Amino acid sequence: MEPIGIFILAMVCQFYSCAQNVSDSVERMQYASVAGEEYLDGEKIQTNLDDKVYFDFDKSSLDADDKNLLEQYLPAIRKAKIVRLEGHCDERGTREYNLALGERRALEVRDFLIIKGVSGKKIRVVSFGEERPIKNASNEKAWAENRRVEISLY
Repeated sequence: MEPIGIFILAMVCQFYSCAQNVSDSVERMQYASVAGEEYLDGEKIQTNLDDKVYFDFDKSSLDADDKNLLEQYLPAIRKAKIVRLEGHCDERGTREYNLALGERRALEVRDFLIIKGVSGKKIRVVSFGEERPIKNASNEKAWAENRRVEISLY
């Protein structure tokens, strides 16, 4: 084999090995320790509002009802030190796709809050994809409940 072919083969093997190691290590990590989210041990601020924003299948855009709910949250959010937005998906789609979709959903909520004057420094976004379903059934009702962003105030 020519030296350039050996070099390319070595680079491909190295790339694959690194990608595999990163993926494996991410699965074993705890999200809180990764992002330094010690505040999760603190007292969560309770509100009388629904703490979930729901999304349509394969969508990450907010509708009028979602925006109305977030508007109602603004006084409590302004008092909170940390706003945690957890993006979630239903079980359909690959793990990687659902992690990205959950993140897009949480970022959409974050962007709306920032437009409304909330400091981006106090907002933490995490995506759990399909890993933390509310309902473990495989039907439309369960999927609809699992497509959400959960809001937690600390």
